[in-house]
Amino acid sequence: MSAGELLADADEAAIVRLTHDYCWALDTGDYEALRQVFTPDCTARLGGNQSNVDEVIARVSAALGPLDDSQHMVSTHQIRRWDDGTVTGRCYLHAQHILAGVAGGDQYIVAGRYEDRYVHTDEGWRIAERELVVMWTAGNRDVVRRG
Repeated sequence: MSAGELLADADEAAIVRLTHDYCWALDTGDYEALRQVFTPDCTARLGGNQSNVDEVIARVSAALGPLDDSQHMVSTHQIRRWDDGTVTGRCYLHAQHILAGVAGGDQYIVAGRYEDRYVHTDEGWRIAERELVVMWTAGNRDVVRRG
């Protein structure tokens, strides 16, 4: 695949906004809002393999629900439309997770990037595929470990 035309500014802005909506859904606990971010039949690799939006919601709610707080930030977006019409993107991620009272410290940070494929639907842009690529971590992993 080689890079083709640039996306219209409005399309690129909508995709970037979509990645922000993802972060806000995670950090506010409004996991149902992820239905407006992903396609129903999406695939995701977010610390396991999810094969639809229900599995994505189950994964993130199980991981983040028990926390006292989290803060997900995305930046440095790069979005491309390929000659075959496929639209892909990647952006950096910095996520902090807080759970008070965990032996060894109450913070765990994940830094990495999301590798995405987007599709335009009747409702607007949606994530059809998302992969979390962890680049580094810091802090106490026990903050996000279960059982």
